[in-house]
Formats: sequence, C-alpha cells, structure tokens
Amino acid sequence: MSYRHSSYRKMCRAVAKANTAMAKGEPYDLHRSEMDRVLHWSNQPPLPKPPGWGKSKGWRA
Repeated sequence: MSYRHSSYRKMCRAVAKANTAMAKGEPYDLHRSEMDRVLHWSNQPPLPKPPGWGKSKGWRA
C-alpha cells in the first residue's frame, strides 16, 4: 500500500466519522490530526495552533 493510499484511507475514516456524528446530530468529536487532515484535503487553512505550540517545555513551564 502506498503512502498516498494509506493517507486517503485515514482521511476517508475521518470523514465517515464526521458524517456519522452529523447524522446523529452530535458534535464531530474529531481529533486535531483528523480535523487537520480533512481541512488539508478540502484546501482550507489549518486550525490555529495553541499558544505554547513550538516552544520547548522549559519555556512553557
């Protein structure tokens, strides 16, 4: 299985999870990585990063 095929399968799982939740009237409840994957495939900008993102743990503490 190629990288592209496995990436597509992961995206399909995330979209199916969101569609199931939407059909039930529940919130999407996607992990950040799943949501970023869906946004990337739909040509939308990623979610904003949290304030401490990219900083070392020593700086955040």
